[in-house]
Amino acid sequence: MILRVLSLLRYSWNGWWGMASLDLLLVMAVAPGLFFLWFFWVRDKYEREPARLLLSTFLLGALAIIPALILETIGGLVIAAPEEGSSPVQTLLHYFIVIAFVEESMKYLAVRVKAYRSKEFNEVMDGIVYSSAAALGFATVENILYVLPRGLGVGLLRAVLSVPGHALDSGMFGFFLGLAKVRGGTGLVCAGLMVATFFHGLWDSILSLGGDLLLVLLVYSSQWVVVALMMRRAARLSPFRERVIPALIPLIRQRWAATCPKCGRPLVFIERYSGWFCYSCRRYASEPASMGIPSAASYLPVAVRGRPPQEAPPIAHPGTKYCINCRFLMPESSRYCSRCGAAQS
Repeated sequence: MILRVLSLLRYSWNGWWGMASLDLLLVMAVAPGLFFLWFFWVRDKYEREPARLLLSTFLLGALAIIPALILETIGGLVIAAPEEGSSPVQTLLHYFIVIAFVEESMKYLAVRVKAYRSKEFNEVMDGIVYSSAAALGFATVENILYVLPRGLGVGLLRAVLSVPGHALDSGMFGFFLGLAKVRGGTGLVCAGLMVATFFHGLWDSILSLGGDLLLVLLVYSSQWVVVALMMRRAARLSPFRERVIPALIPLIRQRWAATCPKCGRPLVFIERYSGWFCYSCRRYASEPASMGIPSAASYLPVAVRGRPPQEAPPIAHPGTKYCINCRFLMPESSRYCSRCGAAQS
């Protein structure tokens, strides 16, 4: 069904969709790759990768399409591309070996050349980020080759299916690549390459065999689920997790309760010292999480404020207090809050 739609978009649309300007088509071809590059980049919330290295990996992935095309041409001489009436076995062999395995291998080399050797590649999440970047560079060049001659209709379909599909396939491989970098072992690299090849080959084979739309969406959604689970696991394995205050405090708790910005448990307001204290962490929070997502600097260690006894220790900044209404930090002598105007009774 998808192939029929693509065929219709390629050859039958002579209106605005097919007659779009070259500039618009070029933007349509490049924009999805850049958007998903940003999307995967910001998923690394504990230690974000340098933009320069990320863009270098993106460009190396774009260049990887050249050897991929050469190898696919040679592979096509051994396992010919399926035509109308070809057997399903030939179709599967061509798309799993000649297409999927070759392309995923070239994306891997694009990461291995520079990013994998960098000291910035220091956690499992980095494997997902850099592998996705290489895949998106590859997909962007491929997208240009498809969209420019075929029009906006093909561009729209590829923007939501093919481009992120490349990133998802390589993102799965990147999880194993990150594990291999952290723990060592080539077996993880091979396993990741096989997983990426399987999903990539399955996607191409279903489209080539004229698979049902429901089956296509099922495979596509399963890719997102698998990558989401891998990213969640990679975040938990991050060695930088304890250095950054988690920004995932539930919205309701932010609005209705003063919670610790580190552990998320309720804070106790010590009136004597006009400060919020967490009895779980045994530390003060200079600004409770209910006031928004605090920065790492707003959470001060116990050593700064003294060792806590059975009761909360004095706050480090005497002469200040929080507004009883909006928690704005103000001088202790203030009778009214300068932010919300509430009387400090």
